[in-house]
Amino acid sequence: MNEPFRIFEGPHKPHEAFWTIRNEVNAEPEIEFYGYISEYSWFEDDITPRMFKDDLEAVGKGGPVTIRMNSGGGDVFAASVIRSILMEYPGHVTVRVDGLAASAATIVATAGNLLRMQDTAYWMIHDPIALVRGNIELLKSMLDTLKSIKSGILDAYESRTGMNRDKLSKLMTDETWFSASEAKTAGFIDEIISEKKSAIPGNIMSNAAIVNALRNYVNVPASLLAPAPQQAEPVINAAMERFRAEVKLYI
Repeated sequence: MNEPFRIFEGPHKPHEAFWTIRNEVNAEPEIEFYGYISEYSWFEDDITPRMFKDDLEAVGKGGPVTIRMNSGGGDVFAASVIRSILMEYPGHVTVRVDGLAASAATIVATAGNLLRMQDTAYWMIHDPIALVRGNIELLKSMLDTLKSIKSGILDAYESRTGMNRDKLSKLMTDETWFSASEAKTAGFIDEIISEKKSAIPGNIMSNAAIVNALRNYVNVPASLLAPAPQQAEPVINAAMERFRAEVKLYI
């Protein structure tokens, strides 16, 4: 088993949970994703996915569970596996977007039986991105990989929204940001939440994980942009050499 390689800077160690369990008495258990959907690639990792599945089953006990989300994206492999685990969970899954569901976070969110979104929150979809250091053959192969990954994401979005696949594809290519009302109209979410929400970072750009993720995007709404402490960019390091000539793939 190879050691997971880091793709985003952050505080977590390999095989460490990047989700938070909330299991208060007389309340529906919650799992929070506030930050990256994994700072490490889940490629060839079977330990961290098993940890998440075990945590979900332990806190949910087969009953209803809520996924709270404020994430700018992350690793496409992690997002896909988490979505599969949530889809297979026997209990009712509610996904609540508190501040932001962007990029890979939207893949996770589509696993919800009910998808709710705070009225001030945002939803963003875009094409998968790869940063590659390699030869022409690797670049050709990566293009096919990206097309395949986008096709899988489109499957999830199409199933959720019922929208025309070509239209969805263009929305991804254009890097489209939705307000809560726009996301509901498009069919991505089911309900808009207007009540007072639990405390999350006052400006979502002040969260280091989200800052780093949003900096990879182009059409970020002006309302999300504010001065924030300088943060490191995603990391490409020597450990990634074992994965197809240092390929980093995330969305």
